[in-house]
Amino acid sequence: MPLNRPFPFLLAGLLAGSLAACNPSASEEPPLRVETVAFGARQALIADSTGRGLTARDSEGRVVPGLAQSWRVSDDGLSIVFRLREAQFADGRRVLASDVVSSINRARGVRGPDLVRAMLAGVSAASSPLDGVIELRLATPQPELLELLATAALAIRQGNAARSSAGPYRVEPQPAPAAAKPAAAGPPPLVTLMRSDTYFAAADVAIARVALSRATPEEAIARFNRGEIDIVTGGTLEGIGAARVLGRRDALKLEQQRGVILLLINQKSGPLKDLRVRTALSMAVDRGAIGPAAFGSAAAAAVPGLTPLSLKGYTQGPVPDWAAWPLVQRLEEARRLLLEAGHDPLDKRLKVQIAIPDSPEAQRLVDGFADEWAAIGVDILLARRTPEFHAEAVQKADFEIALATRIAPVDSPLPFLQPFTCAANRHGACLPEADALLAASWKAPTLADRMAALAAAERLWTADSVAIALVQPVGWSLVSPQIAGWTPNPSGVHPLHPLLRLPDRKLIR
Repeated sequence: MPLNRPFPFLLAGLLAGSLAACNPSASEEPPLRVETVAFGARQALIADSTGRGLTARDSEGRVVPGLAQSWRVSDDGLSIVFRLREAQFADGRRVLASDVVSSINRARGVRGPDLVRAMLAGVSAASSPLDGVIELRLATPQPELLELLATAALAIRQGNAARSSAGPYRVEPQPAPAAAKPAAAGPPPLVTLMRSDTYFAAADVAIARVALSRATPEEAIARFNRGEIDIVTGGTLEGIGAARVLGRRDALKLEQQRGVILLLINQKSGPLKDLRVRTALSMAVDRGAIGPAAFGSAAAAAVPGLTPLSLKGYTQGPVPDWAAWPLVQRLEEARRLLLEAGHDPLDKRLKVQIAIPDSPEAQRLVDGFADEWAAIGVDILLARRTPEFHAEAVQKADFEIALATRIAPVDSPLPFLQPFTCAANRHGACLPEADALLAASWKAPTLADRMAALAAAERLWTADSVAIALVQPVGWSLVSPQIAGWTPNPSGVHPLHPLLRLPDRKLIR
């Protein structure tokens, strides 16, 4: 159905006009200074700011029109028809329906990102029946597709271009370094974003320039407190303790994220191949106590399955019976399972290595279950790595057990379940019957049937202890009170283009 521009966007437009009148020229305005603290967060923010899909997100994380000015979903949910607006790429070329169709088909093909390709499995055809009109035919109702179309991975590209540039900003070219000078070690270079004059709503983009950098949480918090940075963003587990203690109270933004912090288990070799061992480890975790201890917030809720409990329209499959047992009873059964698997808590203790990002918060999270594991006869050896090396090790399955965080901007269980399919991981998780249920979900006649198939698959993966889910993460950011338009939301999406710099906090009451 057609969507209209929400009130916050109208307010932004009015304020942008009044603020522009106060400033001599956009080129003289100071840039908005943004620093990211999570691995990969800066590149994600650049991609979100320079690209645009059929849909977009507003400052509250809601789906709003993007390159499509409106859309209509059929009564059976098996067709979505989009009407393309008049829009241009950064070079001035008009965005065509053929660009949209080719971009979506490219993402559906073998060269598309694995998770995005998996989430587009329900799209049976993309076509342009009329000029400026795009139709997506679906094999099963998939309302979360509108959210997926707003992600940077589905930004519309010009022909076979590697990048999209139809968004509110473009990257300012950097001068080439002198050939005689070797690349200097240290922090990555600053990236400057400039407002794109060809963007269809350029008049609503109040901040003309954005300077993007990245740093460790501690460095970013210190710079923010000195007034050198306007926004620190991308924080999850790492740095939340420092942000709570050192960050300005009027600047700290917390949000319960649509995600899961879990322990990935490598089943390819060793004692963790044994289901009894994996089940014992999962039993001996007091999830209800870990979240508040690590995050300092009850919003870090325990996760009994493999998906967060806040997904709309989805009910997890039944968790194992032992999940309702008292902790003392679970520890007793865990000891019995380990003894049965040949690991005596007195004479033959099990030693496991857990790979974690090198941060006090990750250490605190492991400390939350280390005593219980020690009580059942399991000793922990920690492998601390930089965020970059840790992410690479997780990707390559170079671990016995690894702490991992999965956050999805799409309100669906699929981003949390698809990585456990046989073809999607390298750490030995493989249940063909669960894969079959996930595949069958794309042929379900109704949304309820599709969700039921995914819940059944989750139940199988949970019973097999393919991973040990711990808690739902809490994200954090620091936002100057002089910046308006930043709203915590479960999707964790915070676009830059709706933001406003307030010359006087009294301007908005």
